[in-house]
Amino acid sequence: SDTGLHAPPNQKGAIPNVSHVTFCFQYRLKVSKTAETHYTRQYFWEIQKTGDQTALTLSDGQVFPVNYQVRVEVTGYEERDFAVSGTITIENNTPITFVVQSVSDVVTPDIAASVNCGALPHTLAPGGSLTCTYSANLPDKTNRTNTATVNYVRQDQDWVRTASATAPVTFGDPTTLVDNQVNVTDDRYGPLGTVSAGEAPKTFTYTLEVGPYACQAQDMYHAFTNTATLTTNTTGAVRSSSWTVTVRVPACPTGCTLTQGYWKTHTKYGPAKPRDATWDLIGENTTFFLSNQSYYRVLWTPPSGGNPYYQLAHQYIAAKLNVLKGAYAPPEVQAAIAWAENQFFNLYPPSYNFGKSLTSQARYYAGILGQYNEGKIGPGHCSE
Repeated sequence: SDTGLHAPPNQKGAIPNVSHVTFCFQYRLKVSKTAETHYTRQYFWEIQKTGDQTALTLSDGQVFPVNYQVRVEVTGYEERDFAVSGTITIENNTPITFVVQSVSDVVTPDIAASVNCGALPHTLAPGGSLTCTYSANLPDKTNRTNTATVNYVRQDQDWVRTASATAPVTFGDPTTLVDNQVNVTDDRYGPLGTVSAGEAPKTFTYTLEVGPYACQAQDMYHAFTNTATLTTNTTGAVRSSSWTVTVRVPACPTGCTLTQGYWKTHTKYGPAKPRDATWDLIGENTTFFLSNQSYYRVLWTPPSGGNPYYQLAHQYIAAKLNVLKGAYAPPEVQAAIAWAENQFFNLYPPSYNFGKSLTSQARYYAGILGQYNEGKIGPGHCSE
């Protein structure tokens, strides 16, 4: 500090031209500090699995595709272990030797930090420095102020001087993440993928084939259950969700029926998969009676103008395949199949002019076979 100007003792009044001024400076230590915040965030997860079927009726050897969705999401998180830590740097940029006696650090409002400077007191020669570390646990991530205070003396005096430095305590993103990612699997399908907290919620979609099951002498019931599981990446916590499809397989002498739509799409030409092996008993490319077309082509030919030939042929082919697959055919269905074969397809091509009476009969028997294929008469309808 400036001690002032002093006039020579033989002078009075204003000071004349001064050729020499003496200043006395108070030297101080320089203190600076850092403040780094830390805290942990732990995520909590849930998983839900759903399917588009809950109950199926399948014929002997039939396979049915079931579509599934698995959704994983973060249900919340917990934040904990709030803390601040850093360094306190004391620099002696003066020509005087000082002795650091104590160093303290306080986070507002009055949270005392643990400070480590090594052995104190510590002599700090000119140009020297001392670095201390500190840390403090905090109750939450409220923004605060952190103040370091240094008490020191000149080496040749006992007058205690004080220097301080402050730094803001500001929390940003968590420094430690717990269970911030999960691995998702399905016990029948296999791995589905990984999901991070930033990607959640996420839904996986996939298809599993249910069946085939063999028919028995009586109706059989099967539970097709599969389970999706998530496992967290840090603690290994596990969450699971299951979906069950109940499958009924009618007794072998009874079976169940499938529509013409099923049979026309489950050939070797697709598009549905897998192909139904019952087609082997007829052959998709076998010529259909007098039509000069294959069974497959007849099924896919629309009955333009209400052509009774194709109306009956579509239901006949489906009914014939249902019987070959093991579905019970009641007497009226057997009679309709016999009439179609003996009184219609073995006698007429598709282009024949059938007349009103023959058209009416063909449509009548097509109606019976259609009811059979759709499960309205007979053993009942299989799931498609």
